[in-house]
Amino acid sequence: MIGNVFPWGTTGYTILEEGELDPTSHSLRIRHYLVADRQGETLPQRFPSLEVARAYIEELEAGAVRT
Repeated sequence: MIGNVFPWGTTGYTILEEGELDPTSHSLRIRHYLVADRQGETLPQRFPSLEVARAYIEELEAGAVRT
């Protein structure tokens, strides 16, 4: 199940929470984070935290600027 979506960076990437619904509390238990590009396609990597996903996007954008 997908939870919140966070835009990040300057080129249209978003970070998605992915996890399972806790039947007791009815809240999302986040298992990992996904990154999606501008077209909405998720990248194959899964990230253990929001901070790691943000850093990955920043690296992608920095690499795109250098090429």
